[in-house]
Amino acid sequence: MEVPFASRINLVGLSMIRQIMQKAQNCTNLGIGEPQFLTPAVARQAAQKFIERGSVLYTPNAGIEELCETIIKYHECPTGYSACVTNGSQEALFNLLFSIIDVGDEVLLPDPGYPAYRTIVEMAGGTPVTYPLPAESGFQLDTDNIESLLNKKTKAMIVNSPSNPTGQILTDTSLEQLSGLLQKHRTIAISDEIYSEIYYNGKRPTSLSKYYPNTVILSGISKMASMTGWRIGWACGPEALISKVVVMHQYTSSCASSLGQEAALTVLTPEGMSAVTRRRQILTENREQVMEWVVTNWNHRTHAPQGAFYFMLPVSHLGLSSLEVASELLKDKVATIPGEAFGSQGEGFLRISFANKPEELNLGLRRLKQGLHRLQNNLS
Repeated sequence: MEVPFASRINLVGLSMIRQIMQKAQNCTNLGIGEPQFLTPAVARQAAQKFIERGSVLYTPNAGIEELCETIIKYHECPTGYSACVTNGSQEALFNLLFSIIDVGDEVLLPDPGYPAYRTIVEMAGGTPVTYPLPAESGFQLDTDNIESLLNKKTKAMIVNSPSNPTGQILTDTSLEQLSGLLQKHRTIAISDEIYSEIYYNGKRPTSLSKYYPNTVILSGISKMASMTGWRIGWACGPEALISKVVVMHQYTSSCASSLGQEAALTVLTPEGMSAVTRRRQILTENREQVMEWVVTNWNHRTHAPQGAFYFMLPVSHLGLSSLEVASELLKDKVATIPGEAFGSQGEGFLRISFANKPEELNLGLRRLKQGLHRLQNNLS
């Protein structure tokens, strides 16, 4: 029997990231972006106490009031902002885009950028328009280029800093200049800040919301606290926008897990943020290790990550597409992600994740060296 599927489902398929990881059986993971550390003790203890109380019920659609208020304070939001707690930041993005996008609306997306941006825009009936973040510019945006892309159809622009996949942070100068352009065109800004607590220059990255009040911040505890499976994210922005996100959230999932929300509350306390700092210190050591590996083993220019836990390793000289390189490396039992999964500007690179325990990272780098040298020798 032929099933009459909705046309929108044809826009959706497994991302290239998931396709690679499904094949990565018994491989060391330098691919998927998931910190391999324990959930902070303070969060685990809070969750256990909550369960022992014996009543794990719905929360208000927007989330526990105390958590919503804490999120607003955490982001140092302007007056008039509110928050909605969701099942991960990706649900927050889904609810927001389905609240604001009509058929034909354009949304500016980073290239390279997180693949879900494009898919969700298309599902909502919008038109993705990419803005390049080329390696030649250090994966930074060109505000002159942004100005040429903005028009009457542009409903929103997504920025991601620190970036997945490049690990780069947008400069304060770029954010300030960008705010003026967005204000001129009355464009909604969507600032994906899920990696904002993972940075390596001693200063937490500046949020676009500091310059542009019509910004919705997307974030959560998944990356900062190694709590991906707890599924707690949020949207935080002007109340008029967030009120619609809450309505969408009501119909997509009613509310986020009450257990996860209780745990998230503890992450945003001083004790919880101390645990976040310790994780950042571990990732800083990992970053130093992978950059030393690059200098020693790979004589090709690589931009050191300023934040997140990824970097883009250039492989175009191997004469294969990034997908072919990543597929070949599975033979060496190491999983990486092809840069083309993130857009045309990512082609010629592999995204390498270093959010691993030391022993796994060491093994992964050894296997990566073995595989890349094998492919390089094949050129000889």
